[in-house]
Amino acid sequence: MQSLVEIIEAIKRMKGLGTDSEVALALGLKPQTLATSKMRGSVPFDALISFCEREKCSLDLLLRGMELKAEPPVRLNEMGGKDLEPDYLMIPLVEAEVAAGISGRPPDDSIKDHYPFKKAWIRKMAGGAGRERTGRLVLIRARGNSMQPTINDGELMLVDLNARNEIKNDAIYVIRGPDGGMLVKRLVPVPGGLVCLSDNKSFEAFEIKLKPGQSLSEHVLGKVCWIGRELV
Repeated sequence: MQSLVEIIEAIKRMKGLGTDSEVALALGLKPQTLATSKMRGSVPFDALISFCEREKCSLDLLLRGMELKAEPPVRLNEMGGKDLEPDYLMIPLVEAEVAAGISGRPPDDSIKDHYPFKKAWIRKMAGGAGRERTGRLVLIRARGNSMQPTINDGELMLVDLNARNEIKNDAIYVIRGPDGGMLVKRLVPVPGGLVCLSDNKSFEAFEIKLKPGQSLSEHVLGKVCWIGRELV
């Protein structure tokens, strides 16, 4: 992986920038924040991820200094050997359409990219350090505006696929809608079902009725726990 100094220089070439302060602004950081990261040799991964999303550029290009088009897709069960460095895990980005059929782990052909996150933070989000927990965190891109202003169209959501059988009141979940499509809604458990709320008040609430003995996991695909900030 390239050093932060090399990454900054690559962004300068990419954007035609001349100073570190201009790079900081492009990354959405304060110049002093970038200077501190540069001094410490720490890479601001969250800012880089957002930058690459905005600029439609390759994260691999910035992190490794080259395009990796010839590299075969990374299989989920091989992620442990694909860490950027010991403190980071690569979390897969899966297609929303495919995510609607997830039963615990995303199929390999649904994985379109990987993004780095600190292991300690991922373990916190997953509620444990084992692969059975961290291996079931995926990134899904939000579509539509029903959850604005909380979640905007195109934002990356970190989804815990383990959190399917117990609903935290008023938390945000990825669900299978009445028409079979994938939706992102705030859920409220009620006797015999779930009330599905949109943060955008122009969208009406609706209820999912559970049949006797039916598992929540038949409707709930996972809990949204991060969209650039932790959701509590």
